[in-house]
Amino acid sequence: MTQTDNYLTATTPADKTLHRVLKPRSVAFVGVSETSPFAHSVHRTMQGATEVLFVHPKHDTLFGQPCVPSVAELGRPVDAVFSAVAAAHTVGIVEQAATIGAGGVVLVAGGFAEAGDTGARLQQQITAIANGAGMHVVGPNGVGMINVPDQVDLTVLEAFGRRPGGLSAVTHSGAMIEAIAAAASRPGGAGLNLLISAGNEAVTDLADYLDFLVDDEQTTVIALALEKIRRPEAFFAAAARAHEAGKPIVAIKMGRSERGQRMAASHTGSLVGDAWVYEVGLRQAGIELAHEIDELVDRVQFLEQLAPQRWTEVRGLAVLTATGGFAQLASDLAEDTGIDIPALEQLQPFIDENIPGKPLANPLDATGFVGSVPGLWESIVDRYAADPEVDALLYTSQHADWDTNGRQRAEEFAERAQLWPGKPFLLAPLAGIGGQWLGDLRRDGVGVGNGLLGCLRGLQTMGNFVRSRHQGPRAVSATDVPVLQIRDEEVLEVAEGRMLSFGATMRLLTEAGIPVARWAVFDGAIESVPFAGPYVVKLADVAHRTEHDAVRVNVAENDVQTVAAELREIARRDDLPTTVAVQEMISGHGEIFIGLQGASELGPLTVFGLGGVFVEIMKKVGGRLAPFDRRVAHELVGEVDDTGIMDGFRGAPAWDRERLAEILCAAGDLAARGRESIDSLDINPLIITADGPVAVDGLCLLQQTQ
Repeated sequence: MTQTDNYLTATTPADKTLHRVLKPRSVAFVGVSETSPFAHSVHRTMQGATEVLFVHPKHDTLFGQPCVPSVAELGRPVDAVFSAVAAAHTVGIVEQAATIGAGGVVLVAGGFAEAGDTGARLQQQITAIANGAGMHVVGPNGVGMINVPDQVDLTVLEAFGRRPGGLSAVTHSGAMIEAIAAAASRPGGAGLNLLISAGNEAVTDLADYLDFLVDDEQTTVIALALEKIRRPEAFFAAAARAHEAGKPIVAIKMGRSERGQRMAASHTGSLVGDAWVYEVGLRQAGIELAHEIDELVDRVQFLEQLAPQRWTEVRGLAVLTATGGFAQLASDLAEDTGIDIPALEQLQPFIDENIPGKPLANPLDATGFVGSVPGLWESIVDRYAADPEVDALLYTSQHADWDTNGRQRAEEFAERAQLWPGKPFLLAPLAGIGGQWLGDLRRDGVGVGNGLLGCLRGLQTMGNFVRSRHQGPRAVSATDVPVLQIRDEEVLEVAEGRMLSFGATMRLLTEAGIPVARWAVFDGAIESVPFAGPYVVKLADVAHRTEHDAVRVNVAENDVQTVAAELREIARRDDLPTTVAVQEMISGHGEIFIGLQGASELGPLTVFGLGGVFVEIMKKVGGRLAPFDRRVAHELVGEVDDTGIMDGFRGAPAWDRERLAEILCAAGDLAARGRESIDSLDINPLIITADGPVAVDGLCLLQQTQ
């Protein structure tokens, strides 16, 4: 079950909190009888401490308790109302819940905004009622919510095993909740706290849930499976609070291939698709990305299992195994995931002395020999744990139910963890699902992973989060930046839409702090140019000049008039504006591209990459939601820096990365200022000169007026 874009934007209830709904002390089940397919949810909820009440028009008693025919006849407030009735009857349920002062309602029925106009009107009624009462709504068109520690099941899902723990999950697709719980139930896995199916988000949305989980003491790590972020500003503010509070977030973005990158009238438009913007925005907020459910659980497992005091940057991983093939595979996979496995040459003499065949110290193929020498395995573990280059230890073996030798060493490995409180000790099967006994070894300082790759993914996410926390807050906000004002006389109507004139675009860049090549525009005769040549002469107010052969380079001063006349003849032929721009001819040793979007799906965006043909052919670009600070700008430069071009080649000087970062910050501020006016702005190219980057062209397309 998923929501559609046809929905009424919600305003969050200001005078209520989600606590009453997600951690209710009283629940009313509406439309659920003993023969209902949802009866299992009632049974499980009744096993907990939550007070359970029943509403059903056809029964006087249910589940051994009194039953009333309507929500209104409960005659008292309840924290949460769970409605299993069809969409057509739901509005009345919500209306009555509001009259008795309910904290909120959990709606699982479909047939609302996702089902067309009639359903959209029903959803609009629900939204208006709930907002008027300051009441939260989970759903509709979802599978409800589950509070695992308190045994509150307000869901249509079948009963399944759940280990209480610190992982809370919010999804737009209801099936994802069940999948997360299934993946988390493997040996090790992750303990569960709150599982929330957001559905259509008629009132309460992803930002609300995330904000609640930041303050929830039982939540230590957060998983999201999302389709769309309805309120980016609120969502990223909550994500920043989570980061500050030490609560990692891992997300799956669904629909990454649903909408291809649409070709647009600008390079920025053709390079930037919705899925790419989400990847940029989520990573910028410190949110780790996963591509499917098993990977998501891999990435959260150690963060949920281990106390934060055991989380490390994973600067040095020691891998202990008893098979040479998997020792080699561990090295390969660690390189793929960016996990450092130091050589630990200082331990090599100890290994040479104690293990036949003199295997490499790290990853260590300890062979079956270690089991024949009493105390050798414990000595190996202690030597590695004591080494200052090691901040995490992994013992990987088959760890299956039948793996008795591996089990004994795994138990001894877990016992040693108590002697080294500053480092995580990790166990993971080489492949497949580990034995059930493996989960029993999970304890303070000991984490249990799922396969070698899954284990390394979990370590990668842990390391990324710990390192990012050292860098400070990562909030993304454009609201403090004043809105850009565009004058009507600077706007042209062209085939590509509303376009800012060339002269206005150059002034805009200059005022933003982005250096531009000297320029002048002429509507009539060019009697003189106020700067020395040679020149670039072009039709000024044309979006795609090369398609019209409307640019001339290296023009001498004496030829400017003649070239301008030629270009104006092209303009008349192709029905284009006849204004001519003259610029100084700039030469340098490289080119970059900067693109802006004032209103991507997540807000103002800045795109950066190599310029000229590189942006068209390689399409290697990075991006950040705007505005951002100098640190983030340097991160963005670094994403393109791996080409080696910025280091200088064939005798060219290295590029000034500090100056690039400064210009990117200025571009980010401009994108934020243009959030209500700029559709896309291409600054392409900026030529790298001895004095820094200089913009020689700009194409600014404006948002369509309402």
